[in-house]
Amino acid sequence: MTTATENSPAYQHLLDNSRITRAHVLLLLTCFCLNMVDGYDVLSIAFAAPPLASEWGLKPESLGLLLSAGVFGMTLGAMFLAPLTDTLGRRRMVLAAVMVMGFSMIMSSRAAGLTELIALRVLTGLGTGAMLASLTALISDFFPARNRELAIGITLAGYPMGATLGGFLAAKLIPNYGWQGVFMAGGIATLLLLPVIVAYLPESVHFLMRRRPHDFLQKANTVLGRLELAPMASVPDMREAIEKASVGSLLAASRRNMTLWLWSGFFLTFGTLYFLLSWIPKLLVDSGVDLSIAIYASSFFNLAGALGNVGMGALSRRAGLGYSILAFATLSALFMIVFAVMSLDTMVILTLAALIGFFQQGALVGFYILAARVYPPEIRATGVGWGIGLGRFGAVIAPYLGGLMVAAGLDITTLFTIYAVPLIAAGLIGLAICRRYLDAESA
Repeated sequence: MTTATENSPAYQHLLDNSRITRAHVLLLLTCFCLNMVDGYDVLSIAFAAPPLASEWGLKPESLGLLLSAGVFGMTLGAMFLAPLTDTLGRRRMVLAAVMVMGFSMIMSSRAAGLTELIALRVLTGLGTGAMLASLTALISDFFPARNRELAIGITLAGYPMGATLGGFLAAKLIPNYGWQGVFMAGGIATLLLLPVIVAYLPESVHFLMRRRPHDFLQKANTVLGRLELAPMASVPDMREAIEKASVGSLLAASRRNMTLWLWSGFFLTFGTLYFLLSWIPKLLVDSGVDLSIAIYASSFFNLAGALGNVGMGALSRRAGLGYSILAFATLSALFMIVFAVMSLDTMVILTLAALIGFFQQGALVGFYILAARVYPPEIRATGVGWGIGLGRFGAVIAPYLGGLMVAAGLDITTLFTIYAVPLIAAGLIGLAICRRYLDAESA
């Protein structure tokens, strides 16, 4: 199978071997901030849910539907809107996604009923799902090869940071502005990033060269100039056929097995992540831990997860992506088992929650990096988007299965041991994909 780096045109070699410039740094900061508002917007419903349920008198099943609406929208956005990034352009898709997210968040603050708010949460999720894949593809397109994995890790660290900081902001907003203030603040913050995108988020040179819109060579040279690279004197000879971005291209005979294994890795890591996010507080409280400690444990899990994203990006270039994914997944599984059997001392709980979050979320980011590496630029956002989208089915199924097992009387030790197994399997899948489809030095 031809990998993303083979048969690359001359401009790709310039980008791969460029030095980090001010334009790179501004692009990275912009993508990080976009992921922060992404994390806040997705989890804003969790912050707003308690006062909203009380005010509207929502039953648990109605509240559960509302809480799931955003994740459902993210799944659809990643699978069906993200592929348009490879056709319409990275920059255009990010601008559209931010506008959809911002306005739907503001409209959510004005929602008058459950059905209306569910529809708006799906709309917010659509924008979020499309943008996550677009940002990963954009960073991969622009950053030099030696810094690419770290840049993706830093970008994706914005998501758990936004989710965590959003909780602190919501605690200040709700007493003064009610649940409506949570949505309004998120919408305003999201829309404020529009001029930042216009200023610092350039269009992908890959897209310009392959799709060739009006004045494409001039636009591409402007981007290269911002990166302090020499302009192209003429249009590159693109001998290879431009592959159409679609799910069919991901399942072409040359990459079908790789894609199916990659989807499996996303499914398993997303499933474990959302099981932990959903059940850590409840299982700790059921085990006799004070509620405040259980909430702190969840916060430590998220904050350390942001660091784990960066850690995966930094380690994967040195130790190899496959071995890094396996190591992070295995260590997270190990710490999950230790967490379940250790004494319920506060410092032990918080430390182990942080270690689990660091390695588990780092392993998940490893699959983002892997998807960006194995697919060529013309279908990169499609590949990342479908990986995220199908992985989200794991995010829906795993917490539900956890609830069934809790109802059946399984304790925290058994549950954490059971959910450690998919993580180890995901680590082995990541290593196998790297060994089979990337250069030997990358495995």
